[in-house]
Amino acid sequence: MGPSCIPGATTMEQTVEASSEFPSIVADDSMGPSPYQAAQFHLRQALQALTDLSPGRDPEKRKAHDDLLLLLRQVLQFMHVHFSPDREEAESERFGDLLRQHRAEAGLTQQQLADYAGLSVSLIRKLEQGDTLPTRNSLLGLCSVAELKLVPPEVTTLPATREYAHSAAPNWYMSPGFDSLTMMAELNQQLNGSGGSIEQTYIYLDPKSALDWIGLASSPSYVASNRESLPYGDVIKKLRELIGNAGLDLIALGPGDGKSEVRLVQHIYSECERPNLRFYLLDASQPLLSRAFKHAVDTFNDETGIFVCGIQGNFHHLPRYTQLHYTPARSHRKRIYVMLGNTIGNIEHEPQFFQSAFSGAAPGDLLLFDVDYAFETSGDPDEIQKKDPALQGPVPDGHQRWLGGPIKRYCQDAQSVEFHFRLDTNRPLAGSYGLQFIATVKLPGKRTKEFCMAQVRRYEPGGLIRCLRGFGWDNVGVFPFTGSESRPRGLLMFRKQLQRGRTR
Repeated sequence: MGPSCIPGATTMEQTVEASSEFPSIVADDSMGPSPYQAAQFHLRQALQALTDLSPGRDPEKRKAHDDLLLLLRQVLQFMHVHFSPDREEAESERFGDLLRQHRAEAGLTQQQLADYAGLSVSLIRKLEQGDTLPTRNSLLGLCSVAELKLVPPEVTTLPATREYAHSAAPNWYMSPGFDSLTMMAELNQQLNGSGGSIEQTYIYLDPKSALDWIGLASSPSYVASNRESLPYGDVIKKLRELIGNAGLDLIALGPGDGKSEVRLVQHIYSECERPNLRFYLLDASQPLLSRAFKHAVDTFNDETGIFVCGIQGNFHHLPRYTQLHYTPARSHRKRIYVMLGNTIGNIEHEPQFFQSAFSGAAPGDLLLFDVDYAFETSGDPDEIQKKDPALQGPVPDGHQRWLGGPIKRYCQDAQSVEFHFRLDTNRPLAGSYGLQFIATVKLPGKRTKEFCMAQVRRYEPGGLIRCLRGFGWDNVGVFPFTGSESRPRGLLMFRKQLQRGRTR
């Protein structure tokens, strides 16, 4: 499962009230840390925060910064010497006995220890005999002798990677009510029926379908037109303007293999002075989610300030996942929903989806998705047929292999499958139209049946902007893909506003 394995059974049904942040681990008061452990934890957290506090080039601030770091390390040393669990277990043991034991284990004479610690040999004798108690300066001198090991080095040094709480948090969730086996049974039943339209989520479910899609998405033409030409720089510039230095939760809906989303997060991460990112991947296909999750974890495994989480679920049911819908402002964070790879173009009824899927969005949330632009916005089928190049050729081989696979595997008596495009102008958004991938299945006795295996849409951006405005989303950016003259495409970004008529 990546670097932070699931420590216990966890569901998405845990109430938001348990924590204002997600992921979260609910502490068991009966198993709480000891006072010493709690004090050490908070002091080390302060040491980490102080280490991150840049003093700049001001000599006075740099000296103050060094003095504070030294002071915190000294406090940790004093606390360990006097209150560590080892001392609690040997409560009757005098400091002199402890000092003599450590000196003997280090193979040091009293004179050598005195020289190393910058103390007099007579003071070392008195400390070991218990004739005097260590002063602050004498204890610091003894702690500075590494061979003496009065204080383990890990007490006052910080790890190379930060000790973020989420490093031990669950990082893979199964959403409530999600049942991929039932979905596969429904796909099988539908393919063995009389025909119809296949819910697009279903064509990614089984491992072979996922593998065929990954092969398609890895082709040079797909990579060039989708990933390499995506305007990452323009998006990051706008995000920096909108979110500033706040922490960010990026929720990728239907990320497929996750490569575009990971690259976007890499760009965001590189622009953050102190990254504080949570990267959620939500997909219905377990094989695709596993591939995307592994790619994200492998990419960010050595990075601090970023948490990766996989959620197997259906983004049409996004409002059910209440822990993703806490109020970001209360945690001083921002949230952005991301749908790349023309995922919006696969939605059957876009207005219904925008209204229902994002009903849990909070004011200030962002929404980012890419779309193919329409070659003709009049709605005239003849004009669309003339101008859209996809309609002037066959369905590409890669799409036929991917979309034909479920039919060949699950449709009984299927002898062959042929594909063609069908134009769909009966769309709810003005200026948009759809291309349907129609599979004609040949059966024994010269019988046939048809399935619409997938759909993609072309949009007039203004129609999407007007639609989302009606649901309280303001357009804050339209970013064209680079080199998109032959296939016009763009990224659209929206921000959720306060409900109209709401009073303070």
